[in-house]
Amino acid sequence: MSSPFVFGLALAVLTAPAWSTTWSGTYVGGGPGVSFYVQLVESQGGTIVGRFKQVSVDKDNKLNTLDVPLSGAANGEQFVGRIEAGWANGDNIVVSGKRTPGGIQISGATGLRANLRAGTEEDEARALAALRQGAQQAIAAGELQKSREQQERNLKRRVESLHGILSGASSYVENGSFTYRNYAAYPKKYEATTAKLESTLDKLRATPGSGGEAGGRRTQLSSSMLHSKIDGTEHPHIEVRHAYEKSMRDWKDLDAKLSAATKACLEPTPVDLDVKAFQLACIRVPTVRGLVKTAGENSTTEFFKIRDVYKSELAKQEALLVEANRVSRSYDGR
Repeated sequence: MSSPFVFGLALAVLTAPAWSTTWSGTYVGGGPGVSFYVQLVESQGGTIVGRFKQVSVDKDNKLNTLDVPLSGAANGEQFVGRIEAGWANGDNIVVSGKRTPGGIQISGATGLRANLRAGTEEDEARALAALRQGAQQAIAAGELQKSREQQERNLKRRVESLHGILSGASSYVENGSFTYRNYAAYPKKYEATTAKLESTLDKLRATPGSGGEAGGRRTQLSSSMLHSKIDGTEHPHIEVRHAYEKSMRDWKDLDAKLSAATKACLEPTPVDLDVKAFQLACIRVPTVRGLVKTAGENSTTEFFKIRDVYKSELAKQEALLVEANRVSRSYDGR
């Protein structure tokens, strides 16, 4: 376990009263992130007992306190001893001390070095208050930084989302809404199917007689008319309908996203962040939404043109099938 001591710290000596003839007394000191409080009692014969207290600020800006016994022996202006930290605090620390003009200096085998001055519990209380205040300020600054970083991440996501919506909208305007062009030849295909059925009906009419061979020929012609209608008109138009439905779904989806983007752009943004990219994206939203609307409407119009030809030719083809059935029945005597 690492030692809780703050190492390599030289603490400034304050006022310099006359040297004491005894080590007994209270000594305080501190520096950035640490406060020391030492009480010593020297008995006859130079034996020293006392208390060593260190309060330090850790990496999480929390106060850690080490308050343990100190013991040793003095000889004139110097003493040696140990801070009885115990195993849980990194084990005991061998220390030495000497007098200074303002108090005492303590050095430890682990690198501890502290210049302390004569002081009181009130001095320590003020030092601890300063530590707490510094720790609280550091925590507040850290929370503020975290909040700012979170705001920056949120803003970045908003910008990326906006760019994604605008990119999808542009793709629809430039490409997706023109899928009807893939079926530009279908109206003529429907019309050609109608012409084929008319030609087949003429052949059926030209196949008179009530015999089995003539009847079989007429049945074959009627069946071919039905299959021609299905293969040449109904099945192809299923593709057209699916493409139209997808175009309308894409339009509806994009309009919903652009509507949400419009609301998002009206929400306040953090005043201390660079929101230029967000604002530039927001400026494009109304224009792009209008382009998507126009593209969707044009797509609807063009698909409806194909649909109208389909409906017209399908009606003709169904009428031709009805006529073919009537002709067959008339030859069969029904």
